[in-house]
Amino acid sequence: MYANPAQYPLGVSQSDIPSAWMPDGSPRVQSGGSHRIVSISSQNGTVTSGQQLSFQLPANLGSGFLASGSAYIKMTVNVTQAVANSWAFRQYGSAHSCFLRMSALLSGSLAEQIQNYNKTMSSLMLHTTNASFIANDDSLAQDTMKGAFNTAGSLTVCVPVNLGLFNSKCHLPLFLLSACQLQVDLDSVAQALTAGSADAISEYSISQASLVFTQLVPDSVYEQGVKQMLASRVYQIPINTWYNIKLANAAAITQNIGLNSSSVKGVFWNVVRGNGARNSGAFTSDTQASAYLYLDGQLVSNSNLATAPEQFLEMNRALNVMSDTVRTSWAPSAAAGVTGTAVAADFTVGPCTRSLYAAGAYLGGLSCSRTDQAGFSFSGSPVNTAVLQVANAGNAGDFYIYTALQQVVTIDLASNVNLIR
Repeated sequence: MYANPAQYPLGVSQSDIPSAWMPDGSPRVQSGGSHRIVSISSQNGTVTSGQQLSFQLPANLGSGFLASGSAYIKMTVNVTQAVANSWAFRQYGSAHSCFLRMSALLSGSLAEQIQNYNKTMSSLMLHTTNASFIANDDSLAQDTMKGAFNTAGSLTVCVPVNLGLFNSKCHLPLFLLSACQLQVDLDSVAQALTAGSADAISEYSISQASLVFTQLVPDSVYEQGVKQMLASRVYQIPINTWYNIKLANAAAITQNIGLNSSSVKGVFWNVVRGNGARNSGAFTSDTQASAYLYLDGQLVSNSNLATAPEQFLEMNRALNVMSDTVRTSWAPSAAAGVTGTAVAADFTVGPCTRSLYAAGAYLGGLSCSRTDQAGFSFSGSPVNTAVLQVANAGNAGDFYIYTALQQVVTIDLASNVNLIR
């Protein structure tokens, strides 16, 4: 996902020696240190819908790094349903549908927070993975698109943590922080689960939750050396994250999005029409007739995005996967549960046809990227206020907006954390 930073030679007026030949002043690891997979239990015990899971990670000297891309949450989901069990996780059957919000607090400061986390991850899963991954790997881990409703009252799953801080191009330095906490707020029953029968789901709970990740702990000399370097600089972590909005769907939507961001990579949107207990909650375009995006008054594209092929390719351009043959789109085999009663085919992987894209696997989007050149922390557009205008059928439901941002988290010698937007 990330390329190595480009190397730019110094001019002769500054140095006659190429920078690549100069010694590196960064601290070196004197020994191999330790490498271990750790599991941290939630501080909250068993929690129910609307409540919070909280994980306190190790911090201060001796804590090393949280390895990027290594974290997931293991948990047991317990469903309370009248008479007989028949249920699935909402939006394509992924266990992350239980997560309304995910937040990372570093040294007591809110460093990253993704609202509507479940809708964001489900939207991305449709178009940045592939059908084989969903039907095999993610189905095993998260119960995604298993092709049937669950008939047991409890299920143990493992949900990847997709915060930018936990998946940056550099590891998260726990030893530079005074505290590190991951918080996960659970969504309501109606937004987390779909009933597979007329038997109502009254509640769900999460028990035995633990955060599992790889911890890399170098020797103490290395950690002390990095701390000494921070006397004259700050530790920087570039992250990709999301700013999301939920509003009522309408035939004509004009939404001002206050961003005040130095790098906006793209703006995406979709609609959840059915919110009943037996609807699958799959994403639709609600028969989109037009969509326009303005960045500080400047129109991004003069096309009205009225047809599914154009909507699909512009969304792929915004995700930077338009010519990617590995990450491909997929859809549920049927979209019966969009507004009606969900069937097993709503949770079965199928090809992404034009009709299923628009009615069961929709994600609209427009790119705001300026460059993808390696080495630039900010390659998107600087934006104070974005305005999204969408015209659709106006059916009752929820309209979601997802804005992809680049930010930089900095840590200083005193463990203070700041966010550069």
